[in-house]
Amino acid sequence: MILSVNNVVKSYGVDIILDGASFRLDAREKVALVGRNGAGKTTLLKLITQQETPDTGSVNVARGVKIGYLRQEAQIDAGQTVLQAAENSRTHQLELQARLEELQALLDAGTATTDDIEEYALVHEHFLSEEGYAAENDMKVVLQRMGFTPDEFDKPTEKLSGGERTRLAIAKILLEEPELLILDEPTNHLDLDATEWLEGWIKAYHGAVLLVSHDREFLENTAERVLELRDGTVKAYPGPFAKYLDLRREEDIRLAEVAKRQEQEIAKLDEFVRRFMNSQRTAQARGRLKIMERKIDEKVDAPKMESQMKGGFGSVGRSGDIVLEARDLTVGFEDLVLYKNLNLTVKFGERWGIIGENGAGKSTLIKAMLGQLLPLAGTVRVGSAVSVGYFSQDLDDLDPEMSPLDVLVWEHDMQPPEARNLLGRFLFSGDDVFRPIKSFSGGEKNKLSLARLTQRKPNLLILDEPTNHLDMASRGALVGVLKEYQGTLVTVSHDRWFLAQLVNEILDIKKSGPVQFSGTLAEYRAKSHPVAVQKTTAPAKAAAPVSQLSPREISKEIDRLRREVTRCEEDVFNKENALRALETALANPKPSDNIAQMSREHHDLQTAIEAAYALWEKTNEDLEALLASRS
Repeated sequence: MILSVNNVVKSYGVDIILDGASFRLDAREKVALVGRNGAGKTTLLKLITQQETPDTGSVNVARGVKIGYLRQEAQIDAGQTVLQAAENSRTHQLELQARLEELQALLDAGTATTDDIEEYALVHEHFLSEEGYAAENDMKVVLQRMGFTPDEFDKPTEKLSGGERTRLAIAKILLEEPELLILDEPTNHLDLDATEWLEGWIKAYHGAVLLVSHDREFLENTAERVLELRDGTVKAYPGPFAKYLDLRREEDIRLAEVAKRQEQEIAKLDEFVRRFMNSQRTAQARGRLKIMERKIDEKVDAPKMESQMKGGFGSVGRSGDIVLEARDLTVGFEDLVLYKNLNLTVKFGERWGIIGENGAGKSTLIKAMLGQLLPLAGTVRVGSAVSVGYFSQDLDDLDPEMSPLDVLVWEHDMQPPEARNLLGRFLFSGDDVFRPIKSFSGGEKNKLSLARLTQRKPNLLILDEPTNHLDMASRGALVGVLKEYQGTLVTVSHDRWFLAQLVNEILDIKKSGPVQFSGTLAEYRAKSHPVAVQKTTAPAKAAAPVSQLSPREISKEIDRLRREVTRCEEDVFNKENALRALETALANPKPSDNIAQMSREHHDLQTAIEAAYALWEKTNEDLEALLASRS
């Protein structure tokens, strides 16, 4: 055990955030902490990292455990370069390396004393134990996997964008290699390749990891166990993440049924008490009253139905068949060409997902399509009868001084009652409709922007990272809204689950040039990242029914199955060795390694091992059945 949270209570004024939260975390565990926005996850992380103290209860970290904490708001010091910031995470190893070089120079010159030689042996031993030879290489590998090119290593940190600051903060904390790593929304500013690399790194990491994320596929690929923060308490579920979702759904159904049955029993008892109290059956009524009071004390609360967005676009007007058309399009800026000669046709009703590396020009393409940025060459044409609804990831079209009600009334000519009804469908209630937008969270701003779009009823939706800041339930609700949308959809996103639910055309903006693919994201990833690992083992020959075999045939079948069991054992052994070797390579990558590909191979090997074990078990069962029949 490296972390124990025991019956923690935390409140701010009259608002109780945590009410008896308890859980533990063991060494090398990979655990997801999930919950709706506002459930108290950030508060809990602040208690774990001792930024705050609980009102009651305790948070205990094992002696000597170092905690690395990635906040949602990246904290990067100014006055240094990207590489220098990374070097600060490996200061001790680099200091050992510098001292080793000084002592090595003395040895080479023949001027080293006995003390120098002894110090060299001691420092070299420490240097090896801390994997110092890999320190400089690791820094550059991790930085590159986080999207920094070698020519950006000397870029001043004060000139980094918000996304770059987050990616640098992730690189720094990965390089520190703490015993407990806490990552709060680490994938918010990562492209698909970087996210997949991070998944592989986390799975191979030697320490414990506590993950807070609304990225469903990221958690499915990393979390071994799930902690759900709900109503101020924490409940643990076994992983993987998909199993947690099933267990949680089944639990809610069961609790709802139990609560309903208890309500019915209490109602019957209450009716009896009311009817016969102070009558000839008063004694019985008093007995029923005691039973009813006990049942009320033991009553199970039905799961609370959490509010979901209920907005929708309704029917939209029909545009022409061609909605957007780009011909020989060159996009970029005067001093930087991002890509050339893009030819793209978006037709009515199609659903496009735009993916790609950070900095490759996805948002720039969107602005060129909307006429907000002039292309360097080529043309963009918007089709006939196209009305555009645009969601900007920067949310820079919202006046921070206005309230949601002001926005809908003054900018969209809505009447206040109508505006309040629309805002209510996007979870703005009570005084929230009067609050200034500058006081809103990122998720609330997202929902307001989506509410505005539904009011406009566009037949072309262009969404740039619409799931940023939305919790998992809100992402699911947004997917439901967009599935019912009848127009044309173009969305930029790094959320693989979101894209998998909605799009069937892919535009991958690579620095080497855009790639178009007609099909789902899974189909595109499978084609562009072929898996080199054989996923399944050839099935064993089916055994004939025992009743149809002669004693001699049974003996032959037993011999065959024994050979098959041995072959299966060897297959499992070889695959497990390959998995260990791959995990070692992932933990100490080389600059030339394709970590994303290695991460996928790691997942496929795990799947292959499960299949091999299943085949081994089935063959053993067949063998034991034959041995029993012969006996």
